[in-house]
Amino acid sequence: MSGETITHDAAARRYSLVIDGTEAYLTYERPAKDRMHITHTIVPDKIGGRGLGKRLVTRAMEDAIAAGDKVSSSCWYATALIEKKPEWAAQQA
Repeated sequence: MSGETITHDAAARRYSLVIDGTEAYLTYERPAKDRMHITHTIVPDKIGGRGLGKRLVTRAMEDAIAAGDKVSSSCWYATALIEKKPEWAAQQA
């Protein structure tokens, strides 16, 4: 599972991962230069149950932390993960 590559399209504000021809993705907005707002984490049922959503949120959070960005989320899944990890919760806007 770790062999699949998550791609980040900054212009589209989207992280994505394709498994067996099906895409899982995370979308976000940039309300300010130093802020990321996660809007959706989508994993189709066909490829669900493999931890892909968690991998997408992890990658987005790693990038946000590396950039020094504050993070907010209107995605219930991403919010739940962020609140479980103290180092991620500390990044919340």
